[in-house]
Amino acid sequence: MRTKGFTLIEILLAILILGIVLTTVYASYRGTFRIVKETQYDAEVYGNARAALDRISRDLQSAAPWGGAFTFRTKTRSLGDREWVQLLFRSAAHVSFSDTEPPEGVAVVEYRIEEGTEKEGYALWRSDSLRRDPGKTEDAAGGFLLAEGIEALTWRFYDERGKEYDSWDSGGGDEGQRKKAPAAILIRLSLVNEADRERPYLFSTRVALPFHRLEAP
Repeated sequence: MRTKGFTLIEILLAILILGIVLTTVYASYRGTFRIVKETQYDAEVYGNARAALDRISRDLQSAAPWGGAFTFRTKTRSLGDREWVQLLFRSAAHVSFSDTEPPEGVAVVEYRIEEGTEKEGYALWRSDSLRRDPGKTEDAAGGFLLAEGIEALTWRFYDERGKEYDSWDSGGGDEGQRKKAPAAILIRLSLVNEADRERPYLFSTRVALPFHRLEAP
């Protein structure tokens, strides 16, 4: 008479089937978690890019004159293995972070690229001061971090005739730029793609400056 139970072969076969099932389930869950993680990262990147471009657009659209002329200029700075353009201009879109500072006024706003801290790539900083004199203080101090993971940031400037420039100087000798701000600016922003460094996230926006010259055209 045969004793009820499982043979060694049956037990091994059951373990094998269970292993196959668990492996399939694990792979499925792992793929799901990977997709969720990538989706969350994509949402974070798009959110950072949108916040940065919205802030820049708001500042540029509020460009304002001071002392009978516009202050608007670019400066090239070497950082890492490339050249970055710093942008300085006066804007009425002042942001006050202190109770001792007036909440409104025409401020000197500067955008600059610095070394990154926590993420790969570089960091975009924004400084904003009602008291800064750009004729005396060349470099900005302080400010706040606007975005990290910057792969590239380029600016293209257009005068009222549509002529394109890669730099701008309202205090220079070019009559198309002297005492004026650009009529429009094209901003291209690239953020690091941690999953594939060869394919960064690309964003761009074109900003029109409604008030870019003192006299009527």
